[in-house]
Amino acid sequence: WEAGGFYLYYSLHGQSSNKARDNRRIYAVADTGSPFLLVAKCLRKDCATYCAEVGCFEGEGQPSADPVTLEGYASGLVEVEWRSKGQISFPEATTEGSGVELSSLRFGVQGRVVGFGGTGKAVFFGLIRDHKPNIQASFLEQTPFKSLAIDLRYPGKETMELSTASILPTFEGDTLQRVKLVDPRRWGDPVKHYAALATLRVGGKAVTTKSSSGKVLVIFDTGTTGASLTTSLYDAYLRVARQSASSGMSWSQARQIEAVFDSGEPNVVFSMYRGKHPNYGLGLDLVTPMNEMTWVQESNVERPFEAVMLLGLGFLIGTRIALDTVRSELTVV
Repeated sequence: WEAGGFYLYYSLHGQSSNKARDNRRIYAVADTGSPFLLVAKCLRKDCATYCAEVGCFEGEGQPSADPVTLEGYASGLVEVEWRSKGQISFPEATTEGSGVELSSLRFGVQGRVVGFGGTGKAVFFGLIRDHKPNIQASFLEQTPFKSLAIDLRYPGKETMELSTASILPTFEGDTLQRVKLVDPRRWGDPVKHYAALATLRVGGKAVTTKSSSGKVLVIFDTGTTGASLTTSLYDAYLRVARQSASSGMSWSQARQIEAVFDSGEPNVVFSMYRGKHPNYGLGLDLVTPMNEMTWVQESNVERPFEAVMLLGLGFLIGTRIALDTVRSELTVV
């Protein structure tokens, strides 16, 4: 845990015989909100220090025929040079059977960034699997993994599990809840975000922006610390929170967000952690506005939601979530 995100280490291997370089660790944010495996090209003045701390591109893989692209993240734009024949391993991983080493991977070298807020200073390790045909290859689609689980129940012992089968967390005594995910590509999204339709409550009151339906497309995004709301939703959030506060409710309670998923009996509710966390220090209840998704602005299809929300770690701390890319289902303990 650092600077509002959870990080993992991976090693990107090259063709050289330099074992020390091949075994170096690259620091990356575990991100369920993006698809790509990235490594940073240092464009800073303190490259020796920076690269020693987080790991940088050192010529691994082979050049690809694909042009440099500008990839959009919620927090900004990233210039990416694409490479092939990458080989990675996870030096801190425990595995069933022999260790996992993945080869012949396409990956991106992150260069110039524009308007980038992000989580900390490392690259994103993207965990979205599926996408439209015109999008570069995702990390997960190049692997045998079909599901992933992120366990944030025990501070200091957080884990991420990748599996070739469905992960159904069936621990004795645990209550298992399921959320059916939707495929936002039907509405123009270039990637299959882990997303579901929900209604929002702020300080216990329902939030609507344009119509009485009040449906919001909620994206489960571990690359976000708290919550990011598209502009109209953020304005509605502030309006409802201020109304509740003016009626005597504490500001902390008035601004608390709950995402309610109609997934059967009972509904699944994710609540934003309030205040400063005793273990992580940083306030996990950071709520920020973001621009409308480009694909929403460009798509003319009818959509069953009014706005988009990135649901981040402030809603997931204390839970274990499993994402099944085949069944399009999220399970939570």
